[in-house]
Amino acid sequence: MSKKLVFSLLLIITIMTAGCGFQLRGKVNLPEGVEPLFIGGIAASSQLAIELRNSLGTYGVALTETADDAQYKLNILKQKKDKRSASLGQNAKVVEYQLIEELSFELRNTKGERVLGPKTITERKILPNDRNKVVSSKNEEDLLRREMLQNLAAKIARQLRNFDYSAQTQPASE
Repeated sequence: MSKKLVFSLLLIITIMTAGCGFQLRGKVNLPEGVEPLFIGGIAASSQLAIELRNSLGTYGVALTETADDAQYKLNILKQKKDKRSASLGQNAKVVEYQLIEELSFELRNTKGERVLGPKTITERKILPNDRNKVVSSKNEEDLLRREMLQNLAAKIARQLRNFDYSAQTQPASE
């Protein structure tokens, strides 16, 4: 009896999950002719550039090393990081910090025309502040910031997936 119950529950959960539109993050299917994509506007060795290349590569987006070979150019216009006090404890000591990563980007076609953006996206995380663990707090902050950059890269990938490229390939009407 319990095996049937477990099987029934698993079946119901599977059906409900499929019915709500949930899917694992996977390949970002860009339309034909959109790839390869060039990432520019930021230092090639910056952590954001690395995370963006890794994320888009993981999502299956073809990238190119040169702007001349690209169908579209993803330009990171601005990156800003911030750290603010989120909550205070006794004697006005900071108990938590809010970490903020913000970036602005645009997408340009082969003619150099802006077709998307500029758009600004933001990621926020809370970092507990333990004054007795300064080194581990710095390591935790670095880890959280990297995770935030990964999340920003994934958000960009989803916006590229949802962008209407067909409107960009039609001749302009006069």
